[in-house]
Amino acid sequence: MRCLILSLVCVALTEGLVRDAFKLCGIEKSQIICHCKPKTHKLIGVLFVINLYCPQMSYFGEINVGTPPQSFYVHFDTGSTTLWVNSVYCKSSACLNHDLFDPDKSSTYHSNGEPFSIHYGTGSVTGVIGYDTVKVITDQKIGLSITEPGDHFARPLHEGIMGLAYMPDKQTIVDTMIKEGLLEEPVFAFYLSQNSEKGSEVIFGGTDPNHYTGEIHWVPVEENSHWKLVIDEFEVDHHMTGWCVNGCSAIVDTGTSLLVCPEEFADTLQHKLGAVVNDDGSYVFNCDDVNSLPTLTFVMNGAHLHLEPSYYVLSVRINYRFYADVCDYNDGEMPHWVLGDVFLRQFYSVFDQGNGRVGFATLA
Repeated sequence: MRCLILSLVCVALTEGLVRDAFKLCGIEKSQIICHCKPKTHKLIGVLFVINLYCPQMSYFGEINVGTPPQSFYVHFDTGSTTLWVNSVYCKSSACLNHDLFDPDKSSTYHSNGEPFSIHYGTGSVTGVIGYDTVKVITDQKIGLSITEPGDHFARPLHEGIMGLAYMPDKQTIVDTMIKEGLLEEPVFAFYLSQNSEKGSEVIFGGTDPNHYTGEIHWVPVEENSHWKLVIDEFEVDHHMTGWCVNGCSAIVDTGTSLLVCPEEFADTLQHKLGAVVNDDGSYVFNCDDVNSLPTLTFVMNGAHLHLEPSYYVLSVRINYRFYADVCDYNDGEMPHWVLGDVFLRQFYSVFDQGNGRVGFATLA
């Protein structure tokens, strides 16, 4: 049996990032089977924890907006800045069959009518900026959608996006938490599980030591960026490639499903993985060889972060064939690596906005 390595060409975002489309599946909320069990312990200093739902290994969490609260499932995205939700102003087909925010039903909503427009890799949204409560945050900048062309945002659970990029001048929700003095520590952390029994979560104001072991390896990031850092070396099967001898820029992005590598390295990497080109131009390999595929290692700020094949190969059995995502690449316009969910599932990831760094720790 052969496995197909899907190679999807990314397009550039107006937010300055190249990334893959979110991977969603057609299930209703009542059918969600991947969720986080309620915690039985209190985390000291943590503002709140949001359980993440992960159909098809894309991660959504429920937030409350307005007074009284209206609930929405949003994608938590470190690769963009804007928090927006579907609204009653939206007449696009993508807004049908979704919960819509009604500002007239919120006593705390106010707006000066400022417009916004965002173009993502596989979708776009326009709308109006307002301000309202979001959970315990009292005056958060939030976008209300008016148009959502196409069908990307029509998929289940996709009722908005929470941008978490490291760009303080954009008034992200973390910036508001810091401004309002709500966080004991100006950090947030992700646990993205591959196991539906364990669930996933994003936590604001601290970390959850139940999810990781040992020390957190810190890597400095560039301010006013999408958590942009430098890869000092990239290894395949513990052998240096020399690709990052002068440093490779990378973006840590929870909004990208795959591991994204620059186009200049893509073919060579597939060859090193033992893949061959199929008749349709895609890369394939024998499914029986998955466990013997090489380990990928990212060396960053002295830490060697190993990505095992069980993490970078995601197999889904469809019509008795196995489809696997290994590595995506951009279109050459932005030569960044993007450390998406494929990478982040192997580590507990901490985004430290107060000190301008990202931390990675071994999963417990």
